[in-house]
Amino acid sequence: MLRAWRLAFRASIRYIPDMQLISPICRFFGQLSAAYGKLLLLTALTMAAVPIGQVRADAVGDWPEKRFSEIRLLAARAGAADSAQLLGGIEIATRPGWKTYWRAAGEAGLPPQFNWLSVENAQLPEILWPVPMRFVTDGLESYGYDDGVLLPFHIVPDDPTKPVRLHLQARYAVCLEICVPEQAELTLTVSPQATDSGPEAAAKLNRALQQVPRLQSGDATTDLPMMIESVALVETASSAMLVVTARSQTGFVAPDLFVDGAGDFLFGMPEIALAADGAQASFTLPVSALVSGTSLKGQAARLTLTDQGAGIDYSTVISN
Repeated sequence: MLRAWRLAFRASIRYIPDMQLISPICRFFGQLSAAYGKLLLLTALTMAAVPIGQVRADAVGDWPEKRFSEIRLLAARAGAADSAQLLGGIEIATRPGWKTYWRAAGEAGLPPQFNWLSVENAQLPEILWPVPMRFVTDGLESYGYDDGVLLPFHIVPDDPTKPVRLHLQARYAVCLEICVPEQAELTLTVSPQATDSGPEAAAKLNRALQQVPRLQSGDATTDLPMMIESVALVETASSAMLVVTARSQTGFVAPDLFVDGAGDFLFGMPEIALAADGAQASFTLPVSALVSGTSLKGQAARLTLTDQGAGIDYSTVISN
């Protein structure tokens, strides 16, 4: 029954474009069980627009004054003071003990939505995601970050002699015993004339960039600290399991595996088996379909293997 409630909850919120409508749906599912009602009760809040940040190399948008979280854009030079390349970031700060979510939020979370409304003098940046954590509360899983997160992205100006202007719409949630959807429009301008590289912002952005999983493309790459070796789907008449094997050059300590990209499926907590020397790990994840009778076979999926704050991303098409 609990699995059915989870699937119904995720299916309900998956197709709702307006986060203001989530609260009554969560209240409905909360009535099914008082224990889970605490997690599924959401209060919709709206954030005001954020003013444009200072025009400088270390550009930081203002913090809006809100009860549950703060969000802003920041940017700094990616290298030397004369470098044209920039590092940007979306910084979310939460109250102590609160969490916010990864790009795939799990069974009980709400994935953030970031939409570039305009970007002047640069291509649309790709937002990068540091290694997530797994949270389990009352049997419900979610993936994200405790005490906030900084999501980095690269900026390459089309014309290094002109400012870069960023305008972003952000929708995300922060959670403790309740989850609160937040909204904001963020703007930031970074000037090419400034020579101060902004050591504080640059250091924060570089730390966040180091926490982003490295890409594993095609066959296993020898310079990666860990890698995924095989991915297989095991299906029976009543269940489906995703079985993944991975190898570490230095030995796994506390590995975990997150799967996203296959939108009509949920992946449970993996059962992990480590080799005696820690060099190899096997992950067996239960698979649940949001649409009854749907098979994961042939679906594209993105696997994120993590261990001690490091990670790799591997995209594949699921097969038997």
